Amino acid sequence: MNKEEMEQEIIHTLSLNKEAVNSYISLIDSKVREKTEQQLKYVLAPAKENIFLEACAGSGKTEVVGMKAAFEIRKWSSTNSGIAVLTFTNEATDTIKERVKIFSGLTSLYPHYIGTLSGFIHGFIAQSYGYKFSKHKNREGDISYRLIDKSLVFYDNHWLKKYKLPYLNYTSSGQDVYANQIYYDYKINDIIIHYSENYKISLKDYYQLNEVQEFIQSFRQKRGNKHLLSFEFIKKEIGKIKQTFFEDGFANFEDMNYMAYRVLKKSDHLAALIAKRFPLIIVDECQDLSWIEINILDQLKSAGAFLHFVGDLNQSIYEFKDADPVTTKQYLSVFEKYLLTDNFRSCHSIVSTSNKLLGITLPIRGLEIDKYGEKSVCYLEYRDLAALNQKYIEFLKKFEIPLNNSTILVRQQNLKLDLETNYRESKHLILDALQLWIENTPKSRMLALELASRHMHRWFGGAKTKKNYNCPSSIDSVYRWRIFIKDFLDGCSAVSDLLRFDGINYSTWYKNFNNSFLNIVQEAYQNLAICDSEKRDFTEISKIISPRGTAKQDITVYNMPDNINQVSVKTIHSVKGQAFDSVMVVSSLKNSGSGHWKKWIEKEFESGRIGYVANTRAKYSLVWGVPVLKKEERDLLESYGFKRAD
Repeated sequence: MNKEEMEQEIIHTLSLNKEAVNSYISLIDSKVREKTEQQLKYVLAPAKENIFLEACAGSGKTEVVGMKAAFEIRKWSSTNSGIAVLTFTNEATDTIKERVKIFSGLTSLYPHYIGTLSGFIHGFIAQSYGYKFSKHKNREGDISYRLIDKSLVFYDNHWLKKYKLPYLNYTSSGQDVYANQIYYDYKINDIIIHYSENYKISLKDYYQLNEVQEFIQSFRQKRGNKHLLSFEFIKKEIGKIKQTFFEDGFANFEDMNYMAYRVLKKSDHLAALIAKRFPLIIVDECQDLSWIEINILDQLKSAGAFLHFVGDLNQSIYEFKDADPVTTKQYLSVFEKYLLTDNFRSCHSIVSTSNKLLGITLPIRGLEIDKYGEKSVCYLEYRDLAALNQKYIEFLKKFEIPLNNSTILVRQQNLKLDLETNYRESKHLILDALQLWIENTPKSRMLALELASRHMHRWFGGAKTKKNYNCPSSIDSVYRWRIFIKDFLDGCSAVSDLLRFDGINYSTWYKNFNNSFLNIVQEAYQNLAICDSEKRDFTEISKIISPRGTAKQDITVYNMPDNINQVSVKTIHSVKGQAFDSVMVVSSLKNSGSGHWKKWIEKEFESGRIGYVANTRAKYSLVWGVPVLKKEERDLLESYGFKRAD
């Protein structure tokens, strides 16, 4: 078919609605005719074929998925089966639903399903059939599972005591583990222990820890039996408690995926039933699929369903949830491939540089107009963030780019916080945190928690990571640590002398603070003590004194930055699917983490893909904010197409 023939076929099918009015037919006509030949080819692609639609950034894939779903729905005759269109967010679901309703002219989409992938897996498989394989107690006909978060802490949920797991508190922290904190990983055939968002470990690796082995060997020696506490024994005992957890109708998110996979693996009949209910499954943003999600969908494919995966493996940035583009690419190697290589979002200079940085060889074209010539892709060097922010604002004003259509993107949350503050390092962390706390806005309180944590962790001797509010290594619950900071600031807010800022010098304020400190911190600590592996004596903490040179100075009011003449600051992960006239991607100062610009040119790693996602948010102007460069670094950056902005 040529382009005109494809257009006629799609327009005819979408206009089958007998009640269609001229305005609707006119809308369909214009929407179809604006599509490219590549887009039309996918809309007409066979429903009974496994397809990978490789869609570059800015290719309009959401619109195409909506049109494809509407096209198939219009041809659908069965009332007992339907198409499933699966997304990863509620926002994406709503967008595709809206497109499908516009293109199909239908108000009700039943028997079809447009929703999140987790909603599909949990609702149609795990919640419907999981009970058959986990001995659910089935109280009064209720066979559903209540989802329990892995991060739920025992302190506030004493009902978890029944599900405390044996043999998992042999580490120096002595932290107890409960059934909601573990799940089975089919990929490695082992149990995963989830201690926190930043630390999880397989049971095999836990068992091999030096301190665990030392305990086991000591225990065996005392009992005179070298076979006690074997790995298989511990795994079996943990499994018994987890089974009770399931029987009582509880599961965490990963458990639901595990159940769904188990249902489909153990019952060909149920797999065939679900495949018959949804003979075509379209998955948007397929690059975000985890190993277990791919294998659940593969079970349905084996049972007769056809899969259409839509996405861009170059935008796979969710390693933390086990999304691996290498695994996905290998799985898709036997699928029929269709391409979308026109980027309607960005100008060609931005597309060319983005492709070069990641080593993309597909002939991707940037079709947005090139407004700024050689200044479309440039860099700004900085020594401090305040100067960088001002430089970027001056750049935007010079080229008359609206500030509200521009954004600053960062990899790390702490860099975002630094950019959103007054661009100065606070010398009076507790005092400034208290001033922000009593402003009582969500943004001011979040910053207050961050500032206070930068000082308060010193009382506990160390921190895990900055993004967890500097939670000390001895505290096993980040959640309780945040509550402790909150309670401490609330306690300070209740002391009138500590709320006097006008006409008071720093020396006076710190004297008042030291007078009240012990009572406030001890009261706040009562709710944290259970999560602390060490004993605390706050009377040993030195009094806080005014930083050098500030004692006689009047207190300076610490406000949130004025939003006027400011550019929004966002994390890269938060802007997937969005577009801005100009984007400045800010590198961290030190080359020690994933937020440094040198990581964004590592083609084979997730850090490179994260850089690619950030770069392709820009329509007309892409700026990199980088620490002052050496000559060879400057030459390297310019070899990719970057020009000096100033």
